[in-house]
Amino acid sequence: LVPPLILLPLVLLARGTPALVPADLATARRPILFVAHPDDECLFFSPAVLGMRALHAGVPVGGEEAYRPAIVVMSSAGNNYGMGETRRKEMMGSCEALGVVKDRCVVLDEELKDNPTQIWNSTIVGAYVKKYVAEFQADAIITFDDGGVSGHLNHKSVYWGIRDLVQARASIPPAFSSTTVWLLRKYSSIHDITWTALAFLPRMFFGGQVQDRALFLTTWSEYLTGRRAFFSHASQVGWDRHPYMVLSRYMMMNDLRRI
Repeated sequence: LVPPLILLPLVLLARGTPALVPADLATARRPILFVAHPDDECLFFSPAVLGMRALHAGVPVGGEEAYRPAIVVMSSAGNNYGMGETRRKEMMGSCEALGVVKDRCVVLDEELKDNPTQIWNSTIVGAYVKKYVAEFQADAIITFDDGGVSGHLNHKSVYWGIRDLVQARASIPPAFSSTTVWLLRKYSSIHDITWTALAFLPRMFFGGQVQDRALFLTTWSEYLTGRRAFFSHASQVGWDRHPYMVLSRYMMMNDLRRI
C-alpha cells in the first residue's frame, strides 16, 4: 500500500503538467477518440477523456478557441447481438456524461461489424479516420494500442488502421494509443499507479517535457463521472461490470503512447 499512497498525491499534483502530458496533446482543442464499440469510451478511456476536459476547464465555450472533443464509435454500433439501435441511443447518454456534445458523438454501423473474431480492413478503418479527422478538424487522436486492452480483434483493428496512416505519413494529427497491461495489473485498480508512474517520475522530480507518453489519473469526481457514463449503457450492465468498475485500472488511469 505504501507506494500508491505516496505516488497518488504526487501524480494528482502533477496532473496536466508537462511532466505528464506532451505539449501537442495538452494544447489540443479538438481531440478525437476512435473506439470500436459503444461503452469502449468509458470502460477504457474515461480518464483520458475527462483529463483532457479538465485541462481546458477555463476555455470559453464558444468561438474558434472552444474545447470541442469528439468520440467516434467508428466501426460498429455493437450490433453483434442485434442491439445496434439501442446501443446507439445509449452512446449518446455516455457522451453527454463525458462532456461530448451529440453532434460530435458518432456511431457507425456500416461496413465494419461487431465481431470479436473478425479483423477489420485497415483501409476501410483508415478512410473513416481521415473522414472524421477532417470533418471535426481534429488536432489529436486517441485510440487503442495493438493489444486492444482486452485482446478484442475489433479493438486491435482500429489501432492497425490508424497506425498504417501514421506509417504512411498521412495528413492526420498526432495520434496516441492506450497501453495494454497483463491481467494482474489490469485488475489492480489504483494500485497500478505504482508501475504506471515509473516512466514519468524523472520529469516529475527534475522537470522537463514528456514527448511520447501521457498519463491521466482520475480524481474521485471524474471516476464517478466515468461510472455514470457507463451506466448510460443499460443494455450492457451485467454482474461482471460491477467488479470491473472497482478493479479495472482503466477506470482510474490511462497511460498513452505516441503511435
